[in-house]
Amino acid sequence: MAFDAAGAAGLEQFTLLAKNARGRACVALIQQVLSNKKLFVFRELLDMPNVEALKDSEHMEHYELLRIFSFGTYNDYLARKDELPDLTPQQMNKLRKLTVVSLAHRFKNIPYDTLIQDLGVSTVREVEDILIDTIYSGLVQGKLDQKSRCFVAKYAVGRDTRHEDIDDMIQKLSNWKAQSAEICEKINTILTLAEKQEVEEWTREENIRSMMAARAGERGKGFASGAAS
Repeated sequence: MAFDAAGAAGLEQFTLLAKNARGRACVALIQQVLSNKKLFVFRELLDMPNVEALKDSEHMEHYELLRIFSFGTYNDYLARKDELPDLTPQQMNKLRKLTVVSLAHRFKNIPYDTLIQDLGVSTVREVEDILIDTIYSGLVQGKLDQKSRCFVAKYAVGRDTRHEDIDDMIQKLSNWKAQSAEICEKINTILTLAEKQEVEEWTREENIRSMMAARAGERGKGFASGAAS
């Protein structure tokens, strides 16, 4: 999607700037990224040495805020609000949209009541405005089902992945690969058996035809001998 390309290119510019930004300059860079309407992935910036250095400095709260935007949700921010920087309206809107993405990965049908709670809003109108904004940002695809009071998610972009989650992902992929190999083996066994049965059926039919032809030949000979006598 165009979102992926634009987001990657935009983030690359900030990672280049982060090579020389330290302390307050790095904090200002993070604030720019979190306020940027086109950036929704942050992992490369989070891994920059000058950004990582913030977690052991007086600016630790800005590093933690970037982590929440990378991996967390709006409720994660609220749970630590007292120890984190205040969000601007633009940043709050972005984090809510990222929360929708996370929910869309977990549920196909997301009830409006769940969205109201997880997005920190009080009305269905606010929920639908956020959903529409998230769709137009290219982050999710789906349908607003007002009758059933839910959002039917059909697609959601991937979010940043924690290092500690990679081993779990590898294990899941390995399990999927093993299960796929087992299914393929079963399919091959079924196909081999079907081919064998087809050959056996064809052979049986050929034998029957041969037997019928032989009997017909014997009857013909018997009829010819009787006529001659």
